[in-house]
Amino acid sequence: MRCDTILDAIGNTPLVRLNRLTEPTDAAVWVKLECLTPGGSVKARPALGMIRAALRSGALTADGTIVEATSGNLGIALAMIGSALGIRVQIMIDPRTPAPSARTIAAYGATPILVEESDEHGKYQIPRIQAAEAVGRTVAGAYVPNQWDNPDNPAAHREAASEIVDDLDGDVDAIVCATSSCGQLTGIGRWIRRVRPDCLMVAVDGRGSAAIGGPLGQHLLVGLGSAFTPGNFDPATVDEAYWCGDAEAFGTCRLLASNEGMLLGGSSGAAVFVALAVARRLGRHHNVVAVAPDGGDRYLDTIYDDTWIRDHDLTLASTVAQLRERLADYSPFPGDQLKPWRHYPASPEP
Repeated sequence: MRCDTILDAIGNTPLVRLNRLTEPTDAAVWVKLECLTPGGSVKARPALGMIRAALRSGALTADGTIVEATSGNLGIALAMIGSALGIRVQIMIDPRTPAPSARTIAAYGATPILVEESDEHGKYQIPRIQAAEAVGRTVAGAYVPNQWDNPDNPAAHREAASEIVDDLDGDVDAIVCATSSCGQLTGIGRWIRRVRPDCLMVAVDGRGSAAIGGPLGQHLLVGLGSAFTPGNFDPATVDEAYWCGDAEAFGTCRLLASNEGMLLGGSSGAAVFVALAVARRLGRHHNVVAVAPDGGDRYLDTIYDDTWIRDHDLTLASTVAQLRERLADYSPFPGDQLKPWRHYPASPEP
Protein backbone atom coordinates (compact mmCIF):
# COMPACT_ATOMS: atom_id res chain seq x y z
CA MET A 1 0.00 0.00 0.00
CA ARG A 2 1.45 3.37 -1.06
CA CYS A 3 0.55 6.51 0.91
CA ASP A 4 1.31 10.15 0.18
CA THR A 5 1.38 10.96 3.92
CA ILE A 6 1.32 9.00 7.16
CA LEU A 7 -2.29 10.11 7.63
CA ASP A 8 -3.36 8.08 4.60
CA ALA A 9 -2.21 4.93 6.39
CA ILE A 10 -4.65 5.32 9.30
CA GLY A 11 -7.26 2.57 9.50
CA ASN A 12 -7.72 -0.74 7.66
CA THR A 13 -6.46 -2.64 10.70
CA PRO A 14 -6.35 -6.45 10.71
CA LEU A 15 -8.99 -8.71 12.23
CA VAL A 16 -7.26 -11.70 13.85
CA ARG A 17 -8.95 -14.82 15.21
CA LEU A 18 -8.11 -16.18 18.66
CA ASN A 19 -6.98 -19.80 18.58
CA ARG A 20 -5.87 -20.79 22.08
CA LEU A 21 -8.07 -18.85 24.51
CA THR A 22 -11.37 -20.18 23.16
CA GLU A 23 -13.02 -23.61 23.38
CA PRO A 24 -14.43 -25.56 20.41
CA THR A 25 -17.94 -24.91 21.75
CA ASP A 26 -17.42 -21.13 21.79
CA ALA A 27 -18.21 -18.63 19.10
CA ALA A 28 -15.18 -17.52 17.12
CA VAL A 29 -13.53 -14.48 18.70
CA TRP A 30 -11.87 -11.98 16.37
CA VAL A 31 -9.66 -9.16 17.64
CA LYS A 32 -9.51 -5.94 15.61
CA LEU A 33 -5.97 -4.74 16.23
CA GLU A 34 -6.27 -0.96 16.28
CA CYS A 35 -2.74 -0.81 17.67
CA LEU A 36 -1.50 -1.60 14.15
CA THR A 37 -2.24 1.84 12.77
CA PRO A 38 -0.08 4.99 12.79
CA GLY A 39 -0.06 6.40 16.30
CA GLY A 40 -0.54 2.93 17.73
CA SER A 41 -4.15 3.13 18.88
CA VAL A 42 -7.81 3.43 17.97
CA LYS A 43 -7.57 7.15 18.77
CA ALA A 44 -5.89 7.85 15.43
CA ARG A 45 -9.28 7.58 13.71
CA PRO A 46 -11.18 10.18 15.77
CA ALA A 47 -8.13 12.44 16.07
CA LEU A 48 -7.88 12.65 12.29
CA GLY A 49 -11.64 13.02 11.89
CA MET A 50 -11.91 15.86 14.40
CA ILE A 51 -8.89 17.74 13.03
CA ARG A 52 -9.97 17.46 9.40
CA ALA A 53 -13.47 18.66 10.32
CA ALA A 54 -12.04 21.59 12.28
CA LEU A 55 -9.82 22.59 9.35
CA ARG A 56 -12.78 22.43 6.97
CA SER A 57 -14.96 24.57 9.25
CA GLY A 58 -12.23 27.08 10.07
CA ALA A 59 -12.29 26.25 13.79
CA LEU A 60 -8.61 25.35 13.33
CA THR A 61 -6.18 27.01 10.96
CA ALA A 62 -2.73 25.98 9.79
CA ASP A 63 -1.11 28.51 12.15
CA GLY A 64 -3.32 27.53 15.11
CA THR A 65 -2.71 25.23 18.07
CA ILE A 66 -4.46 21.98 18.96
CA VAL A 67 -5.10 21.77 22.72
CA GLU A 68 -6.60 18.65 24.31
CA ALA A 69 -6.75 16.68 27.55
CA THR A 70 -5.99 12.97 27.33
CA SER A 71 -4.69 10.05 29.35
CA GLY A 72 -2.28 9.30 26.53
CA ASN A 73 -3.48 7.69 23.31
CA LEU A 74 -5.43 10.60 21.84
CA GLY A 75 -2.54 12.88 22.72
CA ILE A 76 -0.15 10.66 20.78
CA ALA A 77 -2.51 10.61 17.80
CA LEU A 78 -2.97 14.39 17.83
CA ALA A 79 0.79 14.91 18.19
CA MET A 80 1.43 12.67 15.19
CA ILE A 81 -1.22 14.45 13.11
CA GLY A 82 0.07 17.86 14.17
CA SER A 83 3.56 16.83 13.08
CA ALA A 84 2.32 15.68 9.68
CA LEU A 85 0.31 18.88 9.14
CA GLY A 86 2.79 21.32 10.68
CA ILE A 87 0.34 22.41 13.40
CA ARG A 88 1.34 23.06 17.02
CA VAL A 89 -0.07 20.69 19.66
CA GLN A 90 -0.35 21.00 23.46
CA ILE A 91 -1.56 17.98 25.44
CA MET A 92 -2.76 17.98 29.06
CA ILE A 93 -1.63 14.74 30.74
CA ASP A 94 -1.67 13.64 34.39
CA PRO A 95 0.44 11.54 36.79
CA ARG A 96 -1.30 8.33 35.66
CA THR A 97 -0.32 8.83 32.02
CA PRO A 98 2.19 6.08 31.17
CA ALA A 99 5.68 7.54 30.91
CA PRO A 100 6.22 6.07 27.41
CA SER A 101 3.07 7.86 26.24
CA ALA A 102 4.29 11.22 27.52
CA ARG A 103 7.66 10.69 25.85
CA THR A 104 5.99 9.71 22.59
CA ILE A 105 3.90 12.88 22.59
CA ALA A 106 7.09 14.91 23.02
CA ALA A 107 8.93 12.89 20.36
CA TYR A 108 6.36 14.01 17.78
CA GLY A 109 7.19 17.62 18.65
CA ALA A 110 4.09 18.32 20.74
CA THR A 111 4.13 19.82 24.24
CA PRO A 112 2.89 17.58 27.07
CA ILE A 113 1.67 19.62 30.05
CA LEU A 114 1.36 17.77 33.37
CA VAL A 115 -1.81 18.49 35.37
CA GLU A 116 -1.21 17.27 38.92
CA GLU A 117 -4.46 18.42 40.51
CA SER A 118 -7.11 15.75 41.12
CA ASP A 119 -10.81 16.12 41.88
CA GLU A 120 -12.63 15.15 45.08
CA HIS A 121 -12.69 11.52 43.93
CA GLY A 122 -8.94 11.42 43.38
CA LYS A 123 -9.35 11.43 39.59
CA TYR A 124 -7.51 13.65 37.12
CA GLN A 125 -9.80 13.65 34.10
CA ILE A 126 -11.97 16.67 34.93
CA PRO A 127 -9.02 18.84 36.06
CA ARG A 128 -7.25 17.92 32.80
CA ILE A 129 -10.26 18.97 30.77
CA GLN A 130 -10.59 22.22 32.67
CA ALA A 131 -6.88 22.93 32.14
CA ALA A 132 -7.28 22.38 28.40
CA GLU A 133 -10.27 24.73 28.33
CA ALA A 134 -8.28 27.38 30.19
CA VAL A 135 -5.36 27.11 27.76
CA GLY A 136 -7.80 27.19 24.87
CA ARG A 137 -9.12 30.56 26.07
CA THR A 138 -5.67 32.11 26.39
CA VAL A 139 -3.76 30.78 23.36
CA ALA A 140 -4.53 32.63 20.13
CA GLY A 141 -5.87 30.33 17.43
CA ALA A 142 -6.36 27.43 19.83
CA TYR A 143 -8.72 24.61 18.94
CA VAL A 144 -9.92 22.26 21.72
CA PRO A 145 -11.47 19.14 20.13
CA ASN A 146 -13.23 18.03 23.35
CA GLN A 147 -13.22 14.38 22.34
CA TRP A 148 -15.97 13.50 24.85
CA ASP A 149 -18.63 15.62 23.20
CA ASN A 150 -17.69 16.00 19.55
CA PRO A 151 -19.84 14.40 16.81
CA ASP A 152 -16.81 14.06 14.56
CA ASN A 153 -15.42 11.53 17.05
CA PRO A 154 -18.08 8.81 16.62
CA ALA A 155 -18.40 9.64 12.92
CA ALA A 156 -14.75 8.65 12.44
CA HIS A 157 -15.40 5.10 13.66
CA ARG A 158 -17.88 4.22 10.93
CA GLU A 159 -15.01 3.07 8.74
CA ALA A 160 -13.93 0.59 11.42
CA ALA A 161 -17.45 -0.85 11.51
CA SER A 162 -17.44 -1.17 7.73
CA GLU A 163 -14.06 -2.92 7.83
CA ILE A 164 -15.38 -5.45 10.38
CA VAL A 165 -18.46 -6.27 8.32
CA ASP A 166 -16.44 -6.56 5.11
CA ASP A 167 -13.78 -8.78 6.70
CA LEU A 168 -16.42 -11.21 8.01
CA ASP A 169 -18.54 -11.05 4.84
CA GLY A 170 -21.38 -9.60 6.90
CA ASP A 171 -21.43 -12.54 9.33
CA VAL A 172 -20.91 -10.68 12.60
CA ASP A 173 -23.04 -11.53 15.64
CA ALA A 174 -21.55 -9.33 18.36
CA ILE A 175 -19.09 -6.45 18.63
CA VAL A 176 -17.44 -5.58 21.94
CA CYS A 177 -16.16 -2.02 22.46
CA ALA A 178 -14.42 -0.46 25.44
CA THR A 179 -15.72 2.84 26.77
CA SER A 180 -13.75 6.05 27.14
CA SER A 181 -14.97 9.02 25.15
CA CYS A 182 -17.63 6.57 23.85
CA GLY A 183 -16.87 7.68 20.29
CA GLN A 184 -15.90 4.17 19.19
CA LEU A 185 -18.90 2.57 20.92
CA THR A 186 -21.41 5.03 19.48
CA GLY A 187 -19.86 5.33 16.03
CA ILE A 188 -19.59 1.59 15.41
CA GLY A 189 -22.97 0.99 17.04
CA ARG A 190 -24.85 3.48 14.90
CA TRP A 191 -23.40 2.10 11.67
CA ILE A 192 -24.01 -1.53 12.67
CA ARG A 193 -27.62 -0.73 13.56
CA ARG A 194 -28.20 0.18 9.91
CA VAL A 195 -26.48 -2.76 8.23
CA ARG A 196 -26.78 -5.55 10.83
CA PRO A 197 -29.59 -4.65 13.27
CA ASP A 198 -29.45 -8.14 14.81
CA CYS A 199 -25.77 -7.75 15.80
CA LEU A 200 -25.26 -7.37 19.55
CA MET A 201 -23.42 -4.19 20.53
CA VAL A 202 -21.64 -4.78 23.82
CA ALA A 203 -20.08 -2.05 25.96
CA VAL A 204 -17.22 -2.64 28.40
CA ASP A 205 -16.66 -0.23 31.24
CA GLY A 206 -14.08 -0.40 34.01
CA ARG A 207 -15.13 -0.97 37.60
CA GLY A 208 -14.89 2.48 39.15
CA SER A 209 -15.82 4.27 35.92
CA ALA A 210 -19.01 6.29 35.49
CA ALA A 211 -19.00 6.34 31.68
CA ILE A 212 -22.20 4.36 31.16
CA GLY A 213 -23.89 4.10 34.52
CA GLY A 214 -21.52 2.84 37.19
CA PRO A 215 -20.52 4.52 40.45
CA LEU A 216 -17.16 6.27 40.62
CA GLY A 217 -14.35 4.39 42.27
CA GLN A 218 -10.64 3.72 42.00
CA HIS A 219 -9.15 1.55 39.28
CA LEU A 220 -5.78 0.99 37.66
CA LEU A 221 -6.90 0.65 34.04
CA VAL A 222 -5.68 3.56 31.92
CA GLY A 223 -7.72 4.58 28.90
CA LEU A 224 -10.86 2.67 29.85
CA GLY A 225 -13.89 4.44 31.30
CA SER A 226 -14.51 7.99 32.36
CA ALA A 227 -15.23 10.10 35.44
CA PHE A 228 -18.47 11.25 33.79
CA THR A 229 -20.86 10.24 31.04
CA PRO A 230 -19.52 11.62 27.75
CA GLY A 231 -21.86 13.54 25.51
CA ASN A 232 -20.93 11.08 22.75
CA PHE A 233 -22.65 8.21 24.57
CA ASP A 234 -25.80 7.00 22.84
CA PRO A 235 -27.57 4.32 24.96
CA ALA A 236 -29.69 3.35 21.95
CA THR A 237 -26.62 1.78 20.33
CA VAL A 238 -25.91 -0.60 23.23
CA ASP A 239 -27.56 -3.99 23.83
CA GLU A 240 -25.45 -5.18 26.76
CA ALA A 241 -22.85 -3.70 29.09
CA TYR A 242 -20.25 -5.28 31.34
CA TRP A 243 -17.99 -4.02 34.08
CA CYS A 244 -14.47 -5.38 33.90
CA GLY A 245 -12.05 -5.24 36.80
CA ASP A 246 -8.32 -4.60 36.70
CA ALA A 247 -7.39 -8.22 37.42
CA GLU A 248 -9.60 -9.62 34.66
CA ALA A 249 -8.29 -7.14 32.09
CA PHE A 250 -4.62 -7.50 33.01
CA GLY A 251 -4.78 -11.29 33.30
CA THR A 252 -6.32 -11.47 29.84
CA CYS A 253 -3.58 -9.20 28.47
CA ARG A 254 -0.84 -11.46 29.75
CA LEU A 255 -2.53 -14.61 28.45
CA LEU A 256 -3.03 -13.00 25.04
CA ALA A 257 0.69 -12.26 24.94
CA SER A 258 1.80 -15.74 26.04
CA ASN A 259 -0.79 -17.75 24.09
CA GLU A 260 -1.83 -15.72 21.05
CA GLY A 261 1.21 -13.55 20.31
CA MET A 262 -0.78 -10.35 20.92
CA LEU A 263 0.81 -7.72 23.18
CA LEU A 264 -2.11 -5.45 24.07
CA GLY A 265 -3.07 -2.72 26.52
CA GLY A 266 -5.47 -2.92 29.45
CA SER A 267 -8.58 -1.70 27.66
CA SER A 268 -7.90 -4.29 24.96
CA GLY A 269 -7.64 -6.98 27.62
CA ALA A 270 -10.99 -5.87 29.03
CA ALA A 271 -12.64 -6.00 25.60
CA VAL A 272 -11.26 -9.47 24.89
CA PHE A 273 -12.29 -10.77 28.34
CA VAL A 274 -15.86 -9.67 27.71
CA ALA A 275 -15.77 -11.01 24.14
CA LEU A 276 -14.77 -14.41 25.52
CA ALA A 277 -17.76 -14.30 27.87
CA VAL A 278 -20.11 -13.42 25.02
CA ALA A 279 -18.58 -16.13 22.81
CA ARG A 280 -19.09 -18.70 25.54
CA ARG A 281 -22.78 -17.77 25.71
CA LEU A 282 -23.47 -17.54 21.96
CA GLY A 283 -21.70 -20.79 21.11
CA ARG A 284 -20.42 -22.25 17.86
CA HIS A 285 -21.25 -20.90 14.42
CA HIS A 286 -21.21 -17.28 15.63
CA ASN A 287 -18.63 -14.52 15.30
CA VAL A 288 -17.74 -12.13 18.12
CA VAL A 289 -15.44 -9.16 17.51
CA ALA A 290 -13.42 -7.41 20.22
CA VAL A 291 -12.06 -4.02 19.21
CA ALA A 292 -8.59 -3.75 20.80
CA PRO A 293 -7.84 -0.04 21.31
CA ASP A 294 -4.09 -0.16 21.83
CA GLY A 295 -0.96 -2.25 22.19
CA GLY A 296 0.94 -3.29 25.28
CA ASP A 297 4.33 -1.74 24.59
CA ARG A 298 3.39 1.32 26.68
CA TYR A 299 2.52 -0.89 29.66
CA LEU A 300 5.57 -3.11 30.02
CA ASP A 301 6.41 -1.45 33.36
CA THR A 302 2.88 -1.97 34.71
CA ILE A 303 0.55 -4.64 33.29
CA TYR A 304 3.43 -6.90 32.22
CA ASP A 305 5.63 -6.33 35.29
CA ASP A 306 5.29 -8.96 38.03
CA THR A 307 6.50 -6.63 40.77
CA TRP A 308 3.95 -3.94 39.82
CA ILE A 309 1.17 -6.55 39.84
CA ARG A 310 2.20 -7.76 43.32
CA ASP A 311 2.55 -4.22 44.65
CA HIS A 312 -1.08 -3.58 43.69
CA ASP A 313 -2.31 -6.82 45.29
CA LEU A 314 -3.73 -8.18 42.05
CA THR A 315 -4.40 -11.88 41.58
CA LEU A 316 -4.43 -12.67 37.88
CA ALA A 317 -5.50 -15.75 35.97
CA SER A 318 -2.16 -17.26 34.96
CA THR A 319 -3.51 -20.11 32.82
CA VAL A 320 -6.24 -20.41 30.23
CA ALA A 321 -8.10 -22.77 32.58
CA GLN A 322 -8.08 -20.15 35.34
CA LEU A 323 -9.33 -17.55 32.88
CA ARG A 324 -12.20 -19.86 31.88
CA GLU A 325 -13.13 -20.22 35.56
CA ARG A 326 -13.46 -16.45 35.88
CA LEU A 327 -15.66 -16.35 32.79
CA ALA A 328 -18.07 -18.97 34.13
CA ASP A 329 -20.29 -16.65 36.17
CA TYR A 330 -19.56 -13.41 34.35
CA SER A 331 -22.67 -11.57 33.17
CA PRO A 332 -23.83 -8.10 32.05
CA PHE A 333 -24.84 -5.53 34.62
CA PRO A 334 -28.56 -4.63 34.91
CA GLY A 335 -29.95 -2.72 31.96
CA ASP A 336 -31.57 -0.08 34.15
CA GLN A 337 -28.08 1.05 35.16
CA LEU A 338 -27.15 1.78 31.54
CA LYS A 339 -27.72 5.50 31.75
CA PRO A 340 -25.77 8.74 32.07
CA TRP A 341 -24.46 9.35 35.56
CA ARG A 342 -23.31 12.95 35.31
CA HIS A 343 -21.61 15.29 32.88
CA TYR A 344 -18.39 17.01 33.80
CA PRO A 345 -18.69 20.54 35.14
CA ALA A 346 -17.61 23.34 32.85
CA SER A 347 -14.66 25.45 33.83
CA PRO A 348 -15.54 28.71 35.54
CA GLU A 349 -15.54 31.64 33.18
CA PRO A 350 -12.57 34.00 33.62
